[in-house]
Amino acid sequence: MTTGLIPSPRFIEYLSGVVTWRSPLRISVDDEWRVVVETFGVDLERSVGWSLAIVDEGEACDVEILRLPELEVEAFQISVAECTRVEASSPEGVAYALTALRQLGPVSLWSNTPRVVESIALPCVVIQDGPAFSWRGVHLDVSRHFFDVDTVCRLIDLLAAHRLNRLHLHLNDDQGWRVEIPSWPRLSEIGSVRRSSPVGHEDEGIDDDTPHGGFYRAIDLETIRRHAVTRFVQVVPEIDLPGHAQAAIAAYPELGNASEALEVWTRWGISERVLNVSPESLDFAESVVLYVASLFPGSPVHIGGDECPTFEWDRSLDAQSVMLDHGFHEARQLQGLFTKRMASALQRRGHEVLAWDEVLEAQVPAETVIVAWRSSANGVEAAMRGLDVVMAPMQFLYFDWLSSLRPDEPVALAPAPYATTWEKVYGFSVVPPELDVALAHHVRGAQAQLWTEYIATRDHLDYMAFPRLAAFSEVVWGTATTVSDFRSRLEEHVQRLGAMGVHYRPLDDA
Repeated sequence: MTTGLIPSPRFIEYLSGVVTWRSPLRISVDDEWRVVVETFGVDLERSVGWSLAIVDEGEACDVEILRLPELEVEAFQISVAECTRVEASSPEGVAYALTALRQLGPVSLWSNTPRVVESIALPCVVIQDGPAFSWRGVHLDVSRHFFDVDTVCRLIDLLAAHRLNRLHLHLNDDQGWRVEIPSWPRLSEIGSVRRSSPVGHEDEGIDDDTPHGGFYRAIDLETIRRHAVTRFVQVVPEIDLPGHAQAAIAAYPELGNASEALEVWTRWGISERVLNVSPESLDFAESVVLYVASLFPGSPVHIGGDECPTFEWDRSLDAQSVMLDHGFHEARQLQGLFTKRMASALQRRGHEVLAWDEVLEAQVPAETVIVAWRSSANGVEAAMRGLDVVMAPMQFLYFDWLSSLRPDEPVALAPAPYATTWEKVYGFSVVPPELDVALAHHVRGAQAQLWTEYIATRDHLDYMAFPRLAAFSEVVWGTATTVSDFRSRLEEHVQRLGAMGVHYRPLDDA
């Protein structure tokens, strides 16, 4: 048994006594929610080798799942007793309740290799729970370093174990294009492979001279999407344009501003190469983002928009002519042409649109959701302009930063003194204190970022993600307490992570 639930419930009361479960575990559930229970059954079989029996209403059971329509969509209630009662209004709520029940049991329930046990004891407890924020996201950069389908699906499982519900996939950048576009085949043929990558920090000037590549086909992304559906995680694809475009320009030089041929960029940082502002480039941006969106029906789509240098536009006669035609006074306003074109096309097809906070510097299409990464202040600005926002400030939620200032930390994007400990993450306020309370409804939630310039393997990804994602999950669930209280539960929780095969960063001595 454990008391280390993460994220912490809104209400929990421990009663006297325990309940014993044995295989086959008998569960009563509506047919509509049967698939949720079957997923739980797969987890049980994988961890402790148990089978699961779905029984009819009124039959003897270990767990009875009931519909309670008045609960919020992701909320749930649990009463652990001889017949444990789970109440929810949605399949998401049922899934989260079953996750909480697993956490109430022993660590063996989280093992990724079967460890057959005869019985499991759970404490008698009452839980009433539900999230404070609807957007509880994690961003994964698969452009700087590519991660295969199995690794992405495994990450989805880990997000679901922490009741996180969005996976934002960064699918292109200067260093690689990671999705096959049938009408633009050279994007994956040429743009998906760079000949070398930096080793260590950029200013050290050391390269590995080893090609790195990879891309997803439509069937791969469908596999990821379908797996995410079973875990109630929504995949949010991102096509980042008009900046971060050197890989695309290497594949199709006519989209760029330079006369010389380019290669997929072999440096980190921000390339000065951006799309030109011709009608053909705008058509390109619209066509690729619509194709990618078609692979994720109903999902929001992120259109990037960050870190778009104007160096080439400032020196382009064609760009200056377009500025004159539109009455623009600064080259940075040209970015708005791409933002408007892509956003409008996506919105016409029913997709919600997200963009990084730099788009606030030009005209922003109505109903665009701003992902505030430079600081929470940019999220405040978005809310004041009537736009919804997902908080993702780098000072707290960039998990490519050092996990501590210890000298033995692996190389990270920013050197010391920039570090983001799990304690710092736990102190993050999703709704900035300076935001007018009347505008707080614009804050959808928050998102942690895993940029991968210096994350090339699954084990390193684990190390940079955990335990910081565990701390983040409780913050964005809305039940953060104190660092000392959380640590006592985290010490138990990392045992679950270990059982799942997660190569998490060990906790420092208290």
